[in-house]
Amino acid sequence: MSGRVQCCVPFCRHTTGRFSPPTEWICGEHWRLVPKDMRRVYGRRKRAWCRYHHVNDGSACDRLWANLKRRATEAAAGLV
Repeated sequence: MSGRVQCCVPFCRHTTGRFSPPTEWICGEHWRLVPKDMRRVYGRRKRAWCRYHHVNDGSACDRLWANLKRRATEAAAGLV
C-alpha cells in the first residue's frame, strides 16, 4: 500500500491516502474514543498554530498529539 498512512493505533487496519508526506493519523473509530475535551483543545491549538505559525506552540501541539495517541491506544485496548 504505497502512499497510504495507517492509523497510529497498534493493530488497526484503517488507512488514508489524504496525507502526501508520511505523517501520523488516528482513524475516526479511534478518534471517537478520545475524550471530547481533549479533541477540542487539540483543534483550538492546531488552528492557532496554523494561523499564527508560533514556533513555541508547535512543541505544545506535539505533546498534546502524543497524549491523544496514548489515550486512543489505551481506549482501544480497553484500559480506559
